[in-house]
Amino acid sequence: MIDIQGVITTVIKIVSILLVLYVFEITKAISSTVQGDTMPKEKGMLTPNIFKYFEPIGFLLTFFYGYGWGQPAPVSSRFYKNKKTGTLITHLTPIIVSFILSVVLSIAVNIINNKTGYDTEVNALGYLGLFLLLLSQYFLRIAVFNLIPIPPMCGYEILKCFLSPNAAFRYGQNAHLIQMAFLFLWFFGLITPMLDSFINIITSFI
Repeated sequence: MIDIQGVITTVIKIVSILLVLYVFEITKAISSTVQGDTMPKEKGMLTPNIFKYFEPIGFLLTFFYGYGWGQPAPVSSRFYKNKKTGTLITHLTPIIVSFILSVVLSIAVNIINNKTGYDTEVNALGYLGLFLLLLSQYFLRIAVFNLIPIPPMCGYEILKCFLSPNAAFRYGQNAHLIQMAFLFLWFFGLITPMLDSFINIITSFI
């Protein structure tokens, strides 16, 4: 017998992940575009098509581990009036927006939970509550995850803004090695607990 509730829950999880990854990256693309960057538009990434920012590895990591990434928005700092300031705006904006959305959705979840108790078998609002809960969680997770200073996360570009040109160049040369080491530690379960602990600290204040 098919577990209908389990299927619906899985579908809701998939949709919430796709939506969060899309919103994060489209926010980055828009932030860069309003500063004069033409690359997102030229690459056809200013679109409501949610699958334009689908990246299979990042999606699967998000689905199974709770943290991952979408297809990075193509942006170029050469169009900014001030390269450092523009880069910071482009890569900090999606993090800030994701955090704000997480807080707002968390409030909405509490309101729905008080009315339904998430009894999805009795009230369809329970599924809505679950959807909003997952959105809130994933928005917070992607905001925290993107503070990590390795590609393709935003933290990589943010950190380089505070390094000297030589240090930024050397860091860029070693970025892939750092990325591989990070993924190695992640797959052996050493990264997720630290991220979860940080998430728990943040949620305790929300």
